[in-house]
Amino acid sequence: MTPRLSKRITSRPWLGLALVLLLGACSRPPSPETEIRALVAAAVAAAEERNVRDLRALIAEDYVDRRGLDRKAVENLIRLHVLRQQSIHLFTRMRRIEFPESERALASVAVAMAGKPVQDAGALVGLNADLYRFELELVRSGHNGWRVRRADWEPARLDDFW
Repeated sequence: MTPRLSKRITSRPWLGLALVLLLGACSRPPSPETEIRALVAAAVAAAEERNVRDLRALIAEDYVDRRGLDRKAVENLIRLHVLRQQSIHLFTRMRRIEFPESERALASVAVAMAGKPVQDAGALVGLNADLYRFELELVRSGHNGWRVRRADWEPARLDDFW
């Protein structure tokens, strides 16, 4: 920036603010894949903080899975898990994200649930952790972002984390 332009911007604070706002408005919105990765990260943070309210907010109103569990039943499972565990530490590996429709996504996530922090997949070897593979169906819920409409899970293998 030239000294002259710099002086003009600093002498007019509103112009500097307008420039910052304009540049911010020009940035691209996050991609749907980035939004889904953020949802998974938010779920991990909420689970580790034992924050049932924030986890509930990530579940779609019309949630139902192949086990026949609806939203209320899944909320109860979450509460039960939080009550049973003194500490919750999750290690996740996003395996796949697909978009069969613009407002619908399918994601596969490997999750290790442990009583202590897991830094990397190698730390899982020999660790007493529950390993699961979650197959998620997500729907975009207007301005509320993505929500989990269905989640199916089964035991995972260590291979799922590499």
